[in-house]
Amino acid sequence: MESNISNKHMMMTTLILLVSVIAIADSVCYVLAAQEPSATVGKTTGDEAMMARYKKWMVQYGRKYKDDAEKAHRFQVFKANAEFIDRSNSGGKKKYVLGTNQFADLTTKEFAALYTGLKKPVSSGAKNMPGFRYQNFTRLEDNVQVDWRQQGAVTPVKNQGQCGCCWAFSAVGAMEGINQISTGNLISLSEQQILDCDESDGNHGCNGGYMDNAFQYVVNNGGITTEDAYTYAGTEGTCQNVQPAATISGYQDLPSGDENALANAVANQPVSVGIDGESRPFQLYQGGIYDGNGCGTDMNHAVTAIGYGTDDQGTPYWILKNSWGTGWGENGYMQLQMGVGACGISTMSSYPTS
Repeated sequence: MESNISNKHMMMTTLILLVSVIAIADSVCYVLAAQEPSATVGKTTGDEAMMARYKKWMVQYGRKYKDDAEKAHRFQVFKANAEFIDRSNSGGKKKYVLGTNQFADLTTKEFAALYTGLKKPVSSGAKNMPGFRYQNFTRLEDNVQVDWRQQGAVTPVKNQGQCGCCWAFSAVGAMEGINQISTGNLISLSEQQILDCDESDGNHGCNGGYMDNAFQYVVNNGGITTEDAYTYAGTEGTCQNVQPAATISGYQDLPSGDENALANAVANQPVSVGIDGESRPFQLYQGGIYDGNGCGTDMNHAVTAIGYGTDDQGTPYWILKNSWGTGWGENGYMQLQMGVGACGISTMSSYPTS
């Protein structure tokens, strides 16, 4: 009798323990089930937000891709760039900001391959005029701020497109400037003429070139025509016989690595400069004073230095006119920190003479 009661008691105890274990297991499963979906939702929400940002960007820039695979790949590149932009803009006391501009779906290597193009030839046919005409120039107090746009010597920002002829745009920008200073007339000159016709001295059209050779071509040709007479096509074509609208007598190289010499020259006229444009911050630059973080001294791009200035905190900067359209930077311009050798700014500079 007592044995039966004992057995029943043990069975009841075991049953209670089993029910307790099941209840605890159910609770654990419930908590895990509640936690895992929330983590997944958080990740999905982040991806969805980035995809929404990407789609909005695609509409803004009219971007279309050949298939879903290409679109998915470009999304990943865009996402990496967007995250880099967000980190850069939120971290530290930078004087510049980045943005998802028209180049945000390109890697830095892809971007440089498509939109730069400065290549100094091993042997150049260009004949640099001896000396440096601004060697003894003294900048006065009123030279602290120089902006050739305010003097009417700078044409609107142009766009080279996917043609590696930044060198032609840089050279033309400098020639437009000296022509206006000499004649009082601002004329938009033809990059396409140089692109098509300057092939005998080491320049290679959309495959790269050098500003000095462009200057030499204009000297040898007896001048360069207007943009209207020989419009830009974004690709190389057959050289046309056109009437010159502006001339130069020659050109001079600046002392390499001397920003003071560059400032002396820019105080007197717009100057062609080589620069290292192969960096994420340069590619995605939106505004402010870029300190050169991320770029080196590999001269792969060319722009026109059209002035310099100082911000309210005393930081000096160059004013650079680029050839990537007004959607890049400050409506096509960049402020690059002055006096620190940012992006090799004074390594390869030259200017045309009237």
